Amino acid sequence: MARIALHYFPGNSLLHHWDARCKFFGLLMMTATLVQSNIAWFTFDSILLIGLLFLSKLPLRQFLRDFWIWAIFLFALFFFQAFFTPGLRVSFFPWLPISLEGIYLGGLTCWRLALILGYAVLFTAVTRPRELRDTLAWLLKPLPFLPERRIGLMVSLTLRFFSIILDEAEEVRLAHKARLGDQNKNPFRKAKFLALPLLRRSLSRAEEVTLALAAKGFRDDLPIHLSKLPFSHLVPLFILLGSLMIIGWYQL
Repeated sequence: MARIALHYFPGNSLLHHWDARCKFFGLLMMTATLVQSNIAWFTFDSILLIGLLFLSKLPLRQFLRDFWIWAIFLFALFFFQAFFTPGLRVSFFPWLPISLEGIYLGGLTCWRLALILGYAVLFTAVTRPRELRDTLAWLLKPLPFLPERRIGLMVSLTLRFFSIILDEAEEVRLAHKARLGDQNKNPFRKAKFLALPLLRRSLSRAEEVTLALAAKGFRDDLPIHLSKLPFSHLVPLFILLGSLMIIGWYQL
């Protein structure tokens, strides 16, 4: 099964058909709520993320399988915060330098990062790179002296290249394992045989994309034609904004 993390996953859900401009503004709203270290905001964001994952009809088992590498990083970050943040020692483990403040701070930090990763994966899974490119160009079009088409193209290509690099890294790892390369316990030698083919493939892919853009005659001055935002697509955005305003009012 194909990876979901930072990949577009074709589907027929409501989120897939939702206008990319509305999805982008919704993502900005949720990102603004994650700036504050507030449990109420994090709880709302978590419930909303779970609901959106079910609404998107993505294979959740595959989603969780792709997330385990990030979970290891978050687990290590939590222990780093718990051990090195000064404060009151935990009474259950007096022999360990773990503080209550460190547990609280580490929990909030990992919770925030997990939500950021979850919303980023969800956004890229239900939004085509072409839609993201057109959305960024549409947003930057009113600003003078900015090549909105070039900026939109660069952002979409960056996301696309990152997902391709992840796929090629997995291919190189499996090819290395098929040749019994995993039997070698030398980490430097293993990194050499994994990094060099990946670097060569990445450079070749970048050259191919550059030649393809030149062959197709890419130009910055071509007009951008996007349909008007349907009111039905704006309704979920207004509901989300109203919910955030109500929660913010209760927090004051």
